[in-house]
Amino acid sequence: MNKKRFLSIALILVILLSSFQLGFAVDLGNLTQYEMNIILNTEDHTVEGEQKVIFTNNYNTDLNSLVFHLYPNSYESYETLPAIGGMYLMEGEEMPKLTEEQKGNIKIKQVYINDKETKYTDENQILKINMEEPLKKGEKIEVKIGFTVKIPEGHHRLHHLEGVYSLTNWYPILSVYNDKDKKWDENPFHTIGESNYSDISNYDVELTVPKRMVAAPTGTIIEEKENGENKTIFIRAEKVRDFVIFMSDKYKVETKEVDGIKVSNYHILEEGKKDSKTADILLDEVVKTVRFMNKTIGKYPYDELRIAETYLGGGAMEYPQAIQMGRYWDMEDINIEESASFLIEAAVHETIHQWWYVAVGNNEFEEPFLDESLTVFTTAYYFEKEYGKNHQNGIDSAIRNSIYPSTLLPLNSNVDQFKDWGDYGEAIYRRGPAFFESLKQKVGEEKFIKILRTYYERNEFKNATIEGLLNIIEEVAGKDIKISMESAVTQPNYYPEDIELTQEERDVYYLNQEKRYLKESEKRNGLIIGSIALRALEGEDVIIVKPEYLSEEDLTKFEQFTQMLIKDGTGRFDLQMKVKEEKNITETDKQGNLILIGYPNKHSVIKEMSSELPIKLDGETIDIEGISIKNENITGTFIAENPNNREKLVQVIFLYENTDVEKNDIDSTVGVREGYIIYDSSMHKYDPMYNYDIQFIIDTKDIEIQGKYKSSK
Repeated sequence: MNKKRFLSIALILVILLSSFQLGFAVDLGNLTQYEMNIILNTEDHTVEGEQKVIFTNNYNTDLNSLVFHLYPNSYESYETLPAIGGMYLMEGEEMPKLTEEQKGNIKIKQVYINDKETKYTDENQILKINMEEPLKKGEKIEVKIGFTVKIPEGHHRLHHLEGVYSLTNWYPILSVYNDKDKKWDENPFHTIGESNYSDISNYDVELTVPKRMVAAPTGTIIEEKENGENKTIFIRAEKVRDFVIFMSDKYKVETKEVDGIKVSNYHILEEGKKDSKTADILLDEVVKTVRFMNKTIGKYPYDELRIAETYLGGGAMEYPQAIQMGRYWDMEDINIEESASFLIEAAVHETIHQWWYVAVGNNEFEEPFLDESLTVFTTAYYFEKEYGKNHQNGIDSAIRNSIYPSTLLPLNSNVDQFKDWGDYGEAIYRRGPAFFESLKQKVGEEKFIKILRTYYERNEFKNATIEGLLNIIEEVAGKDIKISMESAVTQPNYYPEDIELTQEERDVYYLNQEKRYLKESEKRNGLIIGSIALRALEGEDVIIVKPEYLSEEDLTKFEQFTQMLIKDGTGRFDLQMKVKEEKNITETDKQGNLILIGYPNKHSVIKEMSSELPIKLDGETIDIEGISIKNENITGTFIAENPNNREKLVQVIFLYENTDVEKNDIDSTVGVREGYIIYDSSMHKYDPMYNYDIQFIIDTKDIEIQGKYKSSK
């Protein structure tokens, strides 16, 4: 053998070995086949099921046993209940007991191997079948399991409530055998995070339900046959690592197509209630996400994807070809261009899980970082690319501005190593996504996307590992980058301070936050005092009109107040406001955005506008929404459209002139002089930056009145 040939063979061996490390391989020609016949009983909320599992031993060893997960048994007590976000108890409060209706479980009735009844054990969410003879590599076996699932009432992943059924992690599912450790995975469904772990399989399912029931399953509905008051739905799913069904007779279905993929939203339409646009909004966003992921990462490997509204509490969940959502609320007035509500972000997040968990799997019990942290990052990346760098749900806001030094476990920790959901969330939902942003900044966006595309391509339909991801990082970006990222994922207290926002970026972030808060408040409340600050933040000119008749002390206070307005009191950003003396105001100026400060009976611009302002300041009383206030010794502010130009705004800050009030009659917090009477604490309250939901404030010596003089613009 010559040296050149020897090197070629060695190189091939290296490639093959590294490919093996990338993910646990699956023989696509010998996938496990599930043939299921199940009947939903809506009277006692149970599923009677029988499944035949045809399994070929593709492992590199003989198997003496088979192991199936029985995840529904996690619903038998609060101590084992997989509640999203965890159970919150007051200090000293005892763990409550589940009612019989709230309990869920799965009972195994019988097990057959190759048509021969077989003994088994059923404990700690595990069905174990010890075989009489070892199943040799390449041999096939047929396992039949009869079972009954009691569906718990409630708001968890597996539930029924008000005619909606969520069958998730609900049947005996074959475990994954670890060739290296020579044992089956027997981890229960942990109370923190997700713990379901399986290889891809094929499914043929016959589901019998009441004939009005609408089903949203994994896979494709091949046919429906009615039989009296019931119907049987025939479903086929290929190359999926799990099988779920959402059902209700209240479901209305909206469908769109993207890149040849049928996307459907099954939403609850209750009798007598208006059909909300929320389902359409969510469907549109999921379609956008599928298109983005197809283009950026790789083609979705299935031809259907379903979104199902359920009574899930605490979040949303991903399953093969199906997304489980909680109840929808009205989102008709959202501005997705700037910020995504929880529902929208959840729908995008679970859609991206169709790539990171569904197509590329992993052991969620041992390495939750792989799918969850990568999904959180990719979700933020989607919002940045779809809507811009300053989007509220983008990387700068959701990741770079949300990390801080703290004590936490390594990112490669198992779910059972986290003491609670808080610890898990900090590591997996905050610091884990920062790992991927740090990697992106180290290698550049082009190489980073190449890493993700390679990771997806090589692990599609497999179960990936952190080791495999690190190997791809080395292949694309070099050994030094791999060493750096390996340290990041294996050491405690990971904190990539190099990705923090710069001061300039932070200023932009806070500027956009202020604008967002003000816009959202305007949408809810109509015109608000803060509206004039919003105009300034968006680059419109605002003139603060400096009145005449200022004493030296008043001049100092006026200048302090105006500087606070111009610099937002923080110095973070310039509000584009400028001060102009009353005597120099032009007719053109009067057409713009104005902040008028002064005596109503002396300020020339206030007097000129007085008759057309919504709050009249020239009478003996001020009348607002049926309330009459004596116009004597009062200060205040209100917002209005500029009478000279309805496209612009005017904020009036009105003061009163001290002429005959004795010092002893005035509270010590009030400055008494010739000139303005200024309630020092009130002046700061008149700052438009901090008045998000009101149209006026009126202060007297003893009381304050604030609110809206009209309900909308």
